[in-house]
Amino acid sequence: MKRYQNPAYGLPTLALIFAGLMTGCGGDLKQTGFLSDYSKLDKDGSILRYMDQAAAAKYSKFIFDPVNTGSYSGKADKATVRRLANLMHSALFKELAPRYTVVSQPGPGIARLRIAITDLKKDTPALNVLPQTRMTGVGLGGASMEAEAVDSVSGEQFAAVIRSDKGGRISLAGYKDWSSAESVIKGWAKSFREHLDQAYGREK
Repeated sequence: MKRYQNPAYGLPTLALIFAGLMTGCGGDLKQTGFLSDYSKLDKDGSILRYMDQAAAAKYSKFIFDPVNTGSYSGKADKATVRRLANLMHSALFKELAPRYTVVSQPGPGIARLRIAITDLKKDTPALNVLPQTRMTGVGLGGASMEAEAVDSVSGEQFAAVIRSDKGGRISLAGYKDWSSAESVIKGWAKSFREHLDQAYGREK
C-alpha cells in the first residue's frame, strides 16, 4: 500500500478530513444513537458538528471501520442499504488508500473513523427527466450520515458530524432510483481526499 506523508505540513489530517464532511446542503439531521457522544455538537449552517482541533493534530494515520447500517431508519430495503454502505467504504479507500496512511490495527497516533449511513432518499426519475421539475429538486433523492473520529486506543471522540445531502440539480444523478444517493456518497469520499490533499500540500 502506498503512503504519503509531508512533515512540512504538520499533522492536521483528521481535522481536515472532517472539514471535508462538514459542508452540507441541509436536510433532516436526526440523532440515531450511533455517535459515542452528541453533547458537544453545535449547529453550523446546515450541519451539526464538533471538532477538537488540538486533539486532531495528534493523528497522522487512521483506520476506517466498515460503514455502519445498524442506525439506518429509512425505507430502503436492506440489500440497497448494504450496497450503498459498501459503496461508501470502497469509495473512501479508492480515494485515500493509494495516497495516504491507512492502517488496520489501533495504536498511538492512530485515529478510528466511524461512519454510519442513517437515511437514504430514493429519486423520482419521472420528475427528474423534466427540466421544469428537475431544477426545483423535487424529484431528487439523497443520503444522510453520522460520523466521528475517535482515538483508536482510548475511544475518546475528538470530531463528529451529522449531515444530510441531496443530489445535484444539474448532474446526471436522479435518473435512477438511487443515483442521487450514490452521487452524494461518492462526493463525501472525494471531499475527504481533497481536504487531505490540502493538508499535505499535494497537487491533484
